[in-house]
Amino acid sequence: MDLILQTIANSVRGEDNRVIIGISGHGASGKTTFAHNLVKLLGHDSVNYINTDPYIIGSQLRKYTLIDYEYRNEQHQAKMTACHPAAHHVFALERDIHMLRDGLDFYTIGTNFTKSVLVSSEKKINIVEGMTVAFTDPNLYDLKIYLYTDGETELLRGSSRDVAERGTDIHYLRKSHEERRIQYDLFMHPYHRNFDLVIKNSNEDYILEKGSINK
Repeated sequence: MDLILQTIANSVRGEDNRVIIGISGHGASGKTTFAHNLVKLLGHDSVNYINTDPYIIGSQLRKYTLIDYEYRNEQHQAKMTACHPAAHHVFALERDIHMLRDGLDFYTIGTNFTKSVLVSSEKKINIVEGMTVAFTDPNLYDLKIYLYTDGETELLRGSSRDVAERGTDIHYLRKSHEERRIQYDLFMHPYHRNFDLVIKNSNEDYILEKGSINK
């Protein structure tokens, strides 16, 4: 993974024009760690970083939205997860990326878990990271990177804190995870076809499934 990160960093450092990198994947795919490591390589003072979590409709609203779908010839009804495109303010993110492209200064969306920060037109490198990226127009980005894991790795990563720190029942987590994973397979993963680099990873290794890197 370090080679991929270093190669991307080297390629964008030499760009005179504005560069917008979109990084996406499901909730425990490693996309945020990947993005943060890329920012470190490029230098925090040189990069605008936008996390797309504020563009996701809050879980307190999603829990009232039931959706019906078919998976492996079985009918399902469950609350909408963040893997569904309708759970995202897609047009709002696309508006803000257009502002990036046009070299306009603006402030990111502030929430109770993230503070609003200035996106400066003086910084040529822009990283937009989060699930919402997958559902936006791929032509808005100069480089698109998608990360994902198998279902078991996702469960282990996502549940470790809930079980250890919050005492959540692992059987409940596994059941809810299964439904989230089905929605991911149906509604989000097909969008990986729009990305330049597709990386499947686990806690032990990674595979570059699509795209290539030039050393």
